[in-house]
Amino acid sequence: MRQPRSLFSPFHETCHGPRELSAQASRATSPHYLINTSSIAATRILAKFSIYSGTKAYISHLTRLLRVELGPKMVRVATIEPGMVDTELPDHVTDPDASKLMADLIRDIDVLQSADVAETVAFMAAAPRHVNLTEITILPTAQAI
Repeated sequence: MRQPRSLFSPFHETCHGPRELSAQASRATSPHYLINTSSIAATRILAKFSIYSGTKAYISHLTRLLRVELGPKMVRVATIEPGMVDTELPDHVTDPDASKLMADLIRDIDVLQSADVAETVAFMAAAPRHVNLTEITILPTAQAI
């Protein structure tokens, strides 16, 4: 995987990465994958998380659009939308109420671990080539929303 060379590298990957992936897939015998990580916030209304939710909704919808373009070229395109995962995210939230909501959830329930998300991605990728698990939501059992 290439290392980003500039601030604009994510934009480059968004615009040119699918084209390169499509070209590689057309020459390959094994499946190609593009599995994006979004969030439950993309599809659920979460108070105090408007900007975060909007960016995750963008990722989920862009993935749907890329699936239309790349699916016929045998590139499986999918999104995983996890609920609360025990990460450093609460430390980066600037709204104190939102940060507290997340920290309390991490404290009060058995939240997902990164390994849970990774295992789900591996499951998605292990499907037969003609099968595309397009969108998977993974939540902690005790998470209400």
